[in-house]
Amino acid sequence: MFSFSEQLSQAGKAVYAAQLSSAQALAEAAFQGGARLIGLQFDAARSSLAASTVAAQQLLSAPNPQTLLQLSRTQSQLAMERIGSYGRQAKEVVHENQENLTDVTKGEFAASRQKFGELMQAVKETPFPLINPFNNFLKSPFGTADEGYDKNTRPGH
Repeated sequence: MFSFSEQLSQAGKAVYAAQLSSAQALAEAAFQGGARLIGLQFDAARSSLAASTVAAQQLLSAPNPQTLLQLSRTQSQLAMERIGSYGRQAKEVVHENQENLTDVTKGEFAASRQKFGELMQAVKETPFPLINPFNNFLKSPFGTADEGYDKNTRPGH
């Protein structure tokens, strides 16, 4: 059987490991979302460059001003459609990222809460004579600071 200090130490390590795991999972989810958004940016830039090249060739090959104006109007409409499509795709990527981060956060929060509950259970099972010196140890450095604060904030002092 483990001693109480070993149980507390293991429970504390489990809480710390759960927190590190949570931070890693959130960072990974955020990184993946950012990578998808950057990929969308590159695809949009590539398609825009290709469309601009085609549009320039068409406009330069226009035989008369009326055809030039018609091509210009068509290319403007196509550009507006590409902008709208990019906005919809960006919205989808952001929405997916938000859902992914929410799911990861919920899962990691539940895991951290479980580990913290295990730590609290280990603390509750610790006999009082073992906890009392620990409490006294915490009271000594923090108690004087609290007393000094209380002394200086009392009315009439």
